[in-house]
Amino acid sequence: MKISDLFFHILVIVIVFFTVIKLMSFVGPAFASLGGVIVAIPVRALINASGRKTNVILTLSGMALLFVYLCFWYILIGVPVKPPVMTVGSMKVTMSKTSVRDLLDNGFDIYIMNDENTYEYSEMLTSGSYTKYDENQDITVEKGYRSTGETLRGAPYLLAKDDTLIGAIDLYGSLNKDVDIKDAKVVNFYMDKDCKDALKSSNIDVKLGDLSLLSTFYTDDLKKLFKKKLWMIPDESEPTDSVYGIAWRTNSDSIFWNEYYAYIRIDENKNMRAFIISTSVAKDKH
Repeated sequence: MKISDLFFHILVIVIVFFTVIKLMSFVGPAFASLGGVIVAIPVRALINASGRKTNVILTLSGMALLFVYLCFWYILIGVPVKPPVMTVGSMKVTMSKTSVRDLLDNGFDIYIMNDENTYEYSEMLTSGSYTKYDENQDITVEKGYRSTGETLRGAPYLLAKDDTLIGAIDLYGSLNKDVDIKDAKVVNFYMDKDCKDALKSSNIDVKLGDLSLLSTFYTDDLKKLFKKKLWMIPDESEPTDSVYGIAWRTNSDSIFWNEYYAYIRIDENKNMRAFIISTSVAKDKH
């Protein structure tokens, strides 16, 4: 192999490698497997070329075909989006990544529903309808995805800290098997006005990205923070149903990659009255 050919192959590998690294830093570890396949292609070409005389034009043609293939791949299924991150107190909670074990290690408590009786917010942790999870308990999260929706009362799991009820959560373990609750991931989170008022009194802030959910909402601020992800803004002619909608979508419609959706319902004073963020789990849509 000529030195010029060797230099060309190495240059292609370096460019592809750093492109994949850049994508991983933006998308996250979920891109690692696809990135490995992409990097392997020019490496394989170099190995094959080392055993025989290689035509640079043919190699360029192969790389052009690879580029076209990757473009079609992106158009059809896209790449995984970076999961949204909430900040609860001082802890970063990444949707579909943060586990119950992570929450417990950071001083949070998980309450598990015993019955479906409904109580006032102030009684939910003390009525006996929910029991605080003890790490010595043997509890599993059933296989498959389940969403409670926009409700606090009747939610299977509650998130609390220092006896303050923060909100309701849904957990996901696996598509095919039951998983120990400590290893299950937070996929949905919901809080209402009662939660907001209690959090303010306890000086526990809750954020979605850089947006405080306990402050007053202004459309211009949300546009700057979420840009194209902000797909729904309140209709001023319908003040009784003012909603912000934020979406982290992919081209695959949750077939290959997770998608995430957040809705912020505000009152006439532009303060939050309900907030939900949910995960549409890939290959497990219901």
